[in-house]
Amino acid sequence: MTHPPPSQLELEYQAILQNAGVGILFTRNRRFEHCNPRAAEIFGWTPDALVGQPGSVLYFSEADYTDIGRRASPLLAAGQLFEQERLMRRRDGSAVFCQLRAKSINPHDSADGTIWIIEDISERKRAEQELRLLLLHQQAILDNASVGILFTCNGLIQHCNPRFEELLGYERGQLLGQSAQVFFKSADDYQRFGAAIGDDLAAGQRIEIEWRNRRIDDSLVWMRIMARALPQAGDEKITIWITEDIEQRKATEAQLAAAHAELQQRAAYLTFHDALTGLPNRQLLQERFSLAIAHADRECQRVALLYLDLDNFKHINDTLGHACGDALLQQVAQQLQQCLRQTDTLSRQGGDEFIALLTDLKDNQAAAPVLAKLMANLEQPFVLDGHELALTCSIGVALYPDDGRDFDTLLRKADMALYRAKDLGRNSHHYFNEDMGQQAGEHLRLRAGLRRALEYGELLLHYQPQFDLRSGALVGAEALLRWQHPEQGLIAPARFIPVAEESGLIVPIGAWVLEEVCRQGRAWLDAGLPPLLLAVNLSAVQFKRGDLEATVQQALARSGLPAHLLELELTESLLLHNTEAMLALVRRLKLMGAKLSIDDFGTGYSSLSYLKRFEVDKLKIDQSFVRDLLTDPDDAAIVRAIVQMAAGLGLRTLAEGVESAAVAERIAQFGCDEAQGYHYARPMTAPAFKEFLQRYAATAGLKGNGFARHPFSVTATDSPKKPLDHGH
Repeated sequence: MTHPPPSQLELEYQAILQNAGVGILFTRNRRFEHCNPRAAEIFGWTPDALVGQPGSVLYFSEADYTDIGRRASPLLAAGQLFEQERLMRRRDGSAVFCQLRAKSINPHDSADGTIWIIEDISERKRAEQELRLLLLHQQAILDNASVGILFTCNGLIQHCNPRFEELLGYERGQLLGQSAQVFFKSADDYQRFGAAIGDDLAAGQRIEIEWRNRRIDDSLVWMRIMARALPQAGDEKITIWITEDIEQRKATEAQLAAAHAELQQRAAYLTFHDALTGLPNRQLLQERFSLAIAHADRECQRVALLYLDLDNFKHINDTLGHACGDALLQQVAQQLQQCLRQTDTLSRQGGDEFIALLTDLKDNQAAAPVLAKLMANLEQPFVLDGHELALTCSIGVALYPDDGRDFDTLLRKADMALYRAKDLGRNSHHYFNEDMGQQAGEHLRLRAGLRRALEYGELLLHYQPQFDLRSGALVGAEALLRWQHPEQGLIAPARFIPVAEESGLIVPIGAWVLEEVCRQGRAWLDAGLPPLLLAVNLSAVQFKRGDLEATVQQALARSGLPAHLLELELTESLLLHNTEAMLALVRRLKLMGAKLSIDDFGTGYSSLSYLKRFEVDKLKIDQSFVRDLLTDPDDAAIVRAIVQMAAGLGLRTLAEGVESAAVAERIAQFGCDEAQGYHYARPMTAPAFKEFLQRYAATAGLKGNGFARHPFSVTATDSPKKPLDHGH
């Protein structure tokens, strides 16, 4: 049976159905009887596959399908249009947001079916959701912003956030519709604000300005205002304003400005004054010195610079603390100031050093009464935090024009005189003389030469044997430092050791001595010579500035010398300063296995409890007591007491500077254990000492010579001057 060709109307209908931008579905008895390509595409089906499927395939559940039927059926039965937006199911199970429109073909007979128009509105829904979130975010920003936000249209307030209302003290919505002039203190103020920003705002520029605005209670608050005009819509001039309360910042700025001004005044003061005492500083002192010497030249007078240093002030600082030390310096400054005339100047140079500028002196002796008054006043006790402190000072004096015609020269010479006063025992004053200049020059030359001496190998060690007084056996040697200067020859330790200690060069020099002694001791052992205890002097500076523990460890490790063959000689003064820290360090040295002795015992202020706590092994009796003990009963009593005390503490004793058989016999009678000195052997170079050891080892069986002259003494090439026997 042939079908007649489709009519024009049918063709047009078919074309519309196939090319429609919306999905069209025809259902009957809850199944799809027809669908256009767009409907199939929306749900991920092909038209042929979708036709015949139950309507429920486009829903996520039967309950979902039942729900839409329940909603649509009454309207469809009444011949009305059913519309709904809902999530529907694609063939792959994913969701698609659709707008549904449905109408019954015959409301009186549902069997005739239903036409569904379906539009994919997923993109629209996404856009709506984004817009909704954006609006929510914007509102949240407005409501929770820490800055005030305001919109005005033609000068009237259209909208503002809670923070803006809070800044100015208004209730919610109270500002809406009001003129922006309401938060300015006056109409003139509003006009001035407009004049300040109007042109830039009209030009579309971003405005930033700080202004004092009026709150609802008429109080004023500093605001930072940022504004910009939005693109015009007709005659409307819309502006967004962002405001920030900067009242605290402005108050802080005012405080900082006041503090800065005060600081500038303080800085200007401190440019010429000492911060602690308020005394003139060096700069102001120099200016007053220039005026003083100009006046002295006109009047044929003298000017004196007094360089004053408090004796043993460091001990007060270390004992009571720097805060108490500072308070004491302030009291000292006041006391010194009372000793001077108004025309004189007292200056603090830092630390415990002061300089007094004395003017209008008729002659070189005119400063003497002032010196006496200064020293007498300082001897009066100072009371500080319940402590009564006694102070003394040392003063160096340089005179203008005799000792120099400029400030730096006079100050340098007053400094030299000060150190001479300290060398003479402190608590004294001393005038500069030319001999001091020569000594200072020698000091500088020695210091420069010492730096070179270590580098160029000019330093060497001599060794002086030490003997057991009971057996006559050679038991050890003391290493003594020598400086073989290329031009001056052998320089006595008494000349260069103080310079090395003052300059700090004693630290690297002392490290070299330890390294060399340990190396030499190991070399003698390796040569088959008998083991000897080698003694090395340690400087207090090595304890304070150097890493002594690491230095000793390194010297022993590098050389391989057994630690029990190294003796470290300490000074009595070391035991009295910084006792706990010193005790800990000495104990660590002792734990390495090294022996410890106290050098020049009897010349310091040793405490018996310190001797016990420091666990020393030996006391070396200073030669000043040994040398004259045969003729001086006091020396003999001191030596006997030291030996008895050491025996009671379980310590050995060694007498230094034994120069005769009679002295050797006497100290042996006292019970002294060991001795060294010219009676046995002078200090000798390492090769000479090795030769001495070899001869001693070869004849070690010879004994019974008493304490006359030891049979193994030698004459070294050293000068017999006794100062060479002392040092490192």
